[in-house]
Amino acid sequence: MKLVRLLVSCAIVYAVLLLLVRGILPPESAPTISLLGLPLVVVGAFIARDLTRRSTNPTVQLRNHTVPHIAEDPVRFLSGQIRVASGATDSYFERIVRARLRELLIAKVALEKGIDRDVARRTLSDPKLGQRFLGSVELYDILYGPLPSSRDRNQLIDRAVGMIGAWTG
Repeated sequence: MKLVRLLVSCAIVYAVLLLLVRGILPPESAPTISLLGLPLVVVGAFIARDLTRRSTNPTVQLRNHTVPHIAEDPVRFLSGQIRVASGATDSYFERIVRARLRELLIAKVALEKGIDRDVARRTLSDPKLGQRFLGSVELYDILYGPLPSSRDRNQLIDRAVGMIGAWTG
């Protein structure tokens, strides 16, 4: 609101100044650039000064960086996750467990073959190319095939981890 009052007061002062100067000058004379441009520069300076005076410096917010820690042994934590996955719903098993196993395989394929991860992901997601690329129909079926029953999931995870570890390009 202060800026609006400042602009209105500047406009009034400019109008009065313009009337006075035009009253002194003969009517045939054309207005000069200094008569038109100088007040605009002065108004711009007033606005800039007002805005810089009211501006504030941003404050630096200190963040607490807490390190997440697992209350128990990491191996127990992981085996607990696998136990949960074995009895979990199909969507959890597909989205979490199989997705992690696929990402492990994609990372290994990308490192072994020396290709980009996205290229490896696209190749492995194609059923014909993926099976040929891996050289193992069983591993491909574990990771990309139909969902196993809930009682076979622990064995499936063990076989998949072993086969991913043993896979070489």
